[in-house]
Amino acid sequence: MEDAEQLNSFLVDVFGRINKIEERAMAGGLGSAVSITEIHIIEKIGDREPVRMSEVARSIGVTLATLTVACDKLVAKGRVRSQEDRRVVNIMLTDKGRAAYEYHKDFHERMIASLVDTLSPEQTALLAQSLEKLQDFFRHEEAAVEGETNG
Repeated sequence: MEDAEQLNSFLVDVFGRINKIEERAMAGGLGSAVSITEIHIIEKIGDREPVRMSEVARSIGVTLATLTVACDKLVAKGRVRSQEDRRVVNIMLTDKGRAAYEYHKDFHERMIASLVDTLSPEQTALLAQSLEKLQDFFRHEEAAVEGETNG
């Protein structure tokens, strides 16, 4: 049971540290505070811009109304601009938003490289398989919670 407790402690610690580092790094790099949610909105937009708001909302698991409020806050911070196309709203990054996206992407690339560079290909494959099982657990739990709230 010690291994299970150690894994739990590790996952909780890592999740918290990633969020704190991302928030601090983005704030330092951009000169203003950006929340984790805003960082991930910027990430989803930057991955596929211009992108429909409904697609971003679906990919981060929020309602369109919630995303609209978050994007309004980002617009106020000068990070995102929206453009209407009759029935849909497409969003894209401003220059500041693009800088935030690149800064965030670089952080993740450095984080993964610091791990993968120390592992053999076999260890990397095993880690990826293990994390995939953890991701499957999260998806199952998320679906169960959504089922409880919808049914």
